[in-house]
Amino acid sequence: MRSILRSVGFITIATTLATVSATPSPLHLELAARYEENIFPRLPTSSTSTTISSLGVVLAGLVLASRLSEDSSRRVLVLEAGLQRRCDAPAGAYYESIKQPMLNNRGIYWPRGKILGGSTAMNAMYLVRPSQIDVDSWQSLLESAQGHRQERELHRPRGGAMGNRGRFPYDAANHGSGGPYEPELPARSCSASSAIGPSALATAGISTLQNPNGGVTMGGFISPSSINPYEQDAFLLAPRIYRLVCPPRSNLHILPEATVTKIGFTDKLRSSTNEIIAHSVEFAKDSASTRYVVGVNREVILAGGPLGSPKILMHSGVGPTDVLQQIGLDVVYELPGVGQHLQDHLTAGVAWESRVETAGDVRASNSDFSKSSEFLSFINDAVAFVNASLLFNGNDAVYGTEIANMLANGTTTVPSTSPEVIEGYKAVYNLTVQKLWPGSAQIEMLMSVISPGSISIQSALQHPYSRGRVYINSTNPFDPIVIDPQYFSHPADRTIMRQGVKLVRLVGAALGDRTDDQIDAWLTNSGANTQYHPASACAMLPRKWGGVVDSDLKVYGLANVRVIDSSVYPFEFAAHLASATYGLAEIGSGIVKESTFEVPSGAKVDEKELGRQGKNGLLAGV
Repeated sequence: MRSILRSVGFITIATTLATVSATPSPLHLELAARYEENIFPRLPTSSTSTTISSLGVVLAGLVLASRLSEDSSRRVLVLEAGLQRRCDAPAGAYYESIKQPMLNNRGIYWPRGKILGGSTAMNAMYLVRPSQIDVDSWQSLLESAQGHRQERELHRPRGGAMGNRGRFPYDAANHGSGGPYEPELPARSCSASSAIGPSALATAGISTLQNPNGGVTMGGFISPSSINPYEQDAFLLAPRIYRLVCPPRSNLHILPEATVTKIGFTDKLRSSTNEIIAHSVEFAKDSASTRYVVGVNREVILAGGPLGSPKILMHSGVGPTDVLQQIGLDVVYELPGVGQHLQDHLTAGVAWESRVETAGDVRASNSDFSKSSEFLSFINDAVAFVNASLLFNGNDAVYGTEIANMLANGTTTVPSTSPEVIEGYKAVYNLTVQKLWPGSAQIEMLMSVISPGSISIQSALQHPYSRGRVYINSTNPFDPIVIDPQYFSHPADRTIMRQGVKLVRLVGAALGDRTDDQIDAWLTNSGANTQYHPASACAMLPRKWGGVVDSDLKVYGLANVRVIDSSVYPFEFAAHLASATYGLAEIGSGIVKESTFEVPSGAKVDEKELGRQGKNGLLAGV
């Protein structure tokens, strides 16, 4: 068995793991002022008695930190770009895409979690797994697996005036029983939740799903959530993630406001497989602060999500040559797929006046009940997934053939001239048409009852054919990454969303008719926005298809760098991404624990290059 990382990693929105042998030393107090122990790996790299893995920020990083720190012989350091436990939207968490031509030149806001737990610490807390068809389709592209080690027993809803009332079934057998994480149904729901209940859904031909999260997603159901309705701080997700996923341990330490700026690579030698070796990691509080460097003895692991992980790779000289050379960065390793294959779930909501009490009404009442932990456990948890047959009135095969015939034109919208990236687009496109179109959900419907006096239902595109990218346009790692999702660059996406909006309007039968052109104009000018599910910017695909990581989550061409987060999904799942990311991180932790790579002594960074490096953060061999 391989012992895992002994160097340090990093975090901005990302996580980096590496194996560092080091002794604790009080370094950069300005970063650790609010942390009870200023423990940081500095020197010497010759010691191998202690393993310190730096993880952080995002959900996957916390799972990795938890699993690796189960071994008391390892020390785990979390380098968190944001703050540790605040739950309000932190500063710097808001990004904006470049103007989208097919959305009337609108820039779309992409809030991301610059906080311990990443975006999962500030999301809607749905736990909706991908279907078996989605996961098997990924496996057909490259090996994959899925597990549920994170879950404990599902919490059943309680009765009462605001109770679930048995309107939607659940099956506890579809959930784990021994993990640290507890998926729950809300302690209370409001009467407006029945607006998307069986009778309303039946109007649109949607049946109730009898066994949610059991490998099939088609139908309507109440989703479990990432919140324990019976805890006093149930609505404070960030502390909850820290406490349950990363329980307090003497060998687990968190350092907030520490942003990773780059990975350092040796130019002295390569691995036995002729791959480039990472030998150090650099980080700082902000662009004006001193930068610090730690040495790598084994591996570096990124868990920064679809923005953070590709950003760190590119600032480290790993990525598309045209992007790096345009801003004057040396190319350490050309990997054209970094930042490419970007996908997102677009959504559009339709609202109408509610004749029954909503959660927004309860909240506005300012009653004692509105302040209770049970009420605060309520989230918008009623969802329904629908297939192409329902969307296109049984004509899905005809339209599926039309989409298949659009492939040649679709490749012209790929934001890369790399033949590998284009071939990867073709491979995923064909899989989406052949397997996901007939078998997987195309639209998710989500009900919202958090506004006083109104109910809205969103129509969310699940398997987009449009592809975008993220890239850097500055050598300053603290400058924001450029986001270009290329929404609606493929016409099928708009058509599928339009059909989803029509279905939503059928559920809300009181709404009047609208023409296709009117719906399209509304989607373009204001209606279509992100569901906050970006993915795939470091896709797990073969190298020949513009992939970034292999089935062991290792970055192509790099001997000891992995990416373990939602950026590795090669296509969007018809699901919310948090649940799948838990499973991915569990699998990734097992792979890391069996890692055998050790940085050769001749490749390690000189000890004089470790620790405080000054504001320029220069590294030998980078």
